[in-house]
Amino acid sequence: MAWLISGRRTGVRVVSVERDAHRAEQVAQLFTDVPDVEILHGDWTLIAEHAPFDLLIVDGGGNGKQGPAANPEQLLHPAGTIVIDDFTPLKEWPPLHAGQPDQARLHWLEHPALLATEVRLAPDLSTIVATRRPS
Repeated sequence: MAWLISGRRTGVRVVSVERDAHRAEQVAQLFTDVPDVEILHGDWTLIAEHAPFDLLIVDGGGNGKQGPAANPEQLLHPAGTIVIDDFTPLKEWPPLHAGQPDQARLHWLEHPALLATEVRLAPDLSTIVATRRPS
């Protein structure tokens, strides 16, 4: 998160949600003197109270892998971007995970409100980057 905060323009707010209370407290202390940075402790769904965003990075809850996927129409401004990480690279269509259709990946790649693509970051790692279609 520090790289994101250090590279932002003045006045751009950053909101992060951390499940672990101790980690949330430590990160909040680290950025206590940095304007427009808010660290929340709780479930990922708390982010909705601060939406909409121009950029949203989903790393954990809300990615659709082990629970409901985030709603990009609720969380993003039109033309806002969402990044969903920690996928294995796409090798076939439809994409499979454990021999079954990869519903989490398909949710993002085929979402009607998004223009999405997968970006390979390493031989064993990819991410999905998507932009919300204008309303």
